[in-house]
Amino acid sequence: MLKGDVMILEADVTLEGYGTANEKPIPIMAHPPDIYSDNNLDQWLDAVLTSRKGIKLDFKSLGSVGLSLDLLSQKNSSRGINRPVWLNADIILGPNVPDFVPPVNGTSFLQLVQESFPDVTLSLGWKVAYAPPLFNQTYTRHMVEGMFDMIKDVPQKVTLPLHALLARSGWQHISWLLSQSSRFSLTLWQGSTHPTVSDLLFVRDNSHPARVYYDIYEPTLSQFKQAASQQGRLRRFYPGGDLMDFLCPAHNSHTNHQSTVTLNNSLEVHWFTVTERTSLLAQLSDGAGMLVVHVASDSNQPGVPVLESSGKSSEALTLQDVLQVLGQKADVPWGVHLRIPTLQLLEASLRLLHSAYSREELYRPVWISMEGSQSADSTNEFVSAVERLFPYVTLVLTEQNWPPVIPATATGLSQRVALHLNKASLPEGQEAINPLMRLMDRYDLLVEEVTRCRAEACTAFKALMTERRGRTNTNLYVTSAQS
Repeated sequence: MLKGDVMILEADVTLEGYGTANEKPIPIMAHPPDIYSDNNLDQWLDAVLTSRKGIKLDFKSLGSVGLSLDLLSQKNSSRGINRPVWLNADIILGPNVPDFVPPVNGTSFLQLVQESFPDVTLSLGWKVAYAPPLFNQTYTRHMVEGMFDMIKDVPQKVTLPLHALLARSGWQHISWLLSQSSRFSLTLWQGSTHPTVSDLLFVRDNSHPARVYYDIYEPTLSQFKQAASQQGRLRRFYPGGDLMDFLCPAHNSHTNHQSTVTLNNSLEVHWFTVTERTSLLAQLSDGAGMLVVHVASDSNQPGVPVLESSGKSSEALTLQDVLQVLGQKADVPWGVHLRIPTLQLLEASLRLLHSAYSREELYRPVWISMEGSQSADSTNEFVSAVERLFPYVTLVLTEQNWPPVIPATATGLSQRVALHLNKASLPEGQEAINPLMRLMDRYDLLVEEVTRCRAEACTAFKALMTERRGRTNTNLYVTSAQS
């Protein structure tokens, strides 16, 4: 191992005789339940320091941490470590683990690191079990918030070990955590069951490549590397991701992108209302932007989502038809904004989205809004249905009045949230800039402008985008009242 092409050497550390009457203050290399070894940490470090390998120490309990950090400090003083050192511990209860199984105490672990040997990368994870079909739950908002509370103020870089088979299903929460600091990265790891290459490509395609590490076994790792380097492959875009990242990707240079349209900023995104098949197919053949779909109920089959008729076609175009067309044209750079009037149609639409996503036919942005009443109860029902049936979307909240009142249900979501504002209700000119900037610290904005406001609106919005340049990854979009 010291002469191979492995970049980092990882070892589990415990105390000799840990938990017995024979326990000694000597850190050894052993994986629980083993508590004895012929290789202690002192010897192991001496051997590794003769190589050019990085070091990763994995702690399953707190007892060996302080003594191990003291050894690292001694080695650094006597000979210099001069390589990456990662310290790993599972400090938060994660998926499928009962409450009576304790993680490593994160507060004490971090305190020891800061006091004894702070020049490290912290590898801080969740205690995870995975045994489908019964134990296959994924990461939750509560779990990632607990992690964020632990790591938000530490000075070190933090990599977050993530079970590769649970990454995609929990991505709305994981991507939120990753977005909180450029110091955070991911380390995908696997158990006895291999992830699919598609699972690994999904994570790569929705994060900066330099912020993801792969602790994956062969042959999957080699297969993944080959697939990731393939020119023109389909990008497995997360439907709840940033629309501008989809239209103008900053990374993932190997993925396909057939748009011939160059967008300088989000104000130039084209919004096209879909009413029938012919115009949909024509639109998909060129350009890029968002398809706006006004969902209605089929008069012949109540509860089946169809598109509001333009009056030019006697045959209703169903939402399932639209999704099938998009699945067949997976490389066209168009997202979808569904505007849905009732809870029944919302639930039916979400099931169709879930089905398309499960078939890997929905790798494009999906925005969803509930039209009509925007009471607290209706917003709660909207959010609850999305979370339950298909959470991998951007939620759009329609706000008719100024200033907008954001329901409490929507303020703690991991998903992206867009506020749909009416231009006529906004303050005029420069007075609109500051309050809009404050909203954009958290939300995407979709402003519906009326024709008479166009020139003034463009000036104000361009000024806002100039002010926002380089700040957060939220965006301002402008659509017409007809979209």
